[in-house]
Amino acid sequence: MNAFARILSILGGTLLALLSTVHAAEKKVLFLGGPVQQAIVKAAAKELQGQVQIKSAGFTANDSGSALANLDKLIGDEKWDLIYFNFGIGDLFYKDPKTREIRAMSKNSGGVRVSTPEQYEKNLDLLVQRLKKTGARLLWGSTTPLVTVDFFPSFKGNLFEANSEVGYNEIASKVMKRHGVPVVDLHAYVMKYFKKDEKHPAYSKYDQEMAKKGHPLHEPLVTAIMASLR
Repeated sequence: MNAFARILSILGGTLLALLSTVHAAEKKVLFLGGPVQQAIVKAAAKELQGQVQIKSAGFTANDSGSALANLDKLIGDEKWDLIYFNFGIGDLFYKDPKTREIRAMSKNSGGVRVSTPEQYEKNLDLLVQRLKKTGARLLWGSTTPLVTVDFFPSFKGNLFEANSEVGYNEIASKVMKRHGVPVVDLHAYVMKYFKKDEKHPAYSKYDQEMAKKGHPLHEPLVTAIMASLR
């Protein structure tokens, strides 16, 4: 090997070592939550690319009870620096009380919420206790505002109820305070930009509407993630 080839080989090895160091320096963040927050988390991951790797679990748990039952699978085997989690919208969904699986049923037809307030608090408390055992830092996201949702013209009724997230956010806040878990208050961030007399979008469209207003919904999440990883 001539001198020039040796120099290229050395430089190549150095570059690979530097790239490996940069990749290793990226913090690993796991997102646990329902599909509604997926767009928010995806936007945050794009903005933090090169600094933070944000990954979602291999499958989705839509509510706190499902998350608790499948937590080992959701966490996986990786070592996480931070776990960002949110469960709330799935807990507020009205379902058929006669089935174990979650089958939609209007409140007006006898549907009950997936989680009662008492069960929601208990689930979150157990979730935090188990997540702390991973050694990762934790970050909770509040549930964004809800509107009444009717999926079919003939289905008048309340699979979700407007403002029902407020009480559940209060429960979650109490649990997180009890365990010293920081909260990124997406609900408060949204409410700053929607007046009380203004029609809210569907619960799954807030990321799009906030972007139109010039205040992307992932911004407070990015700030909170970076603050938690310091």
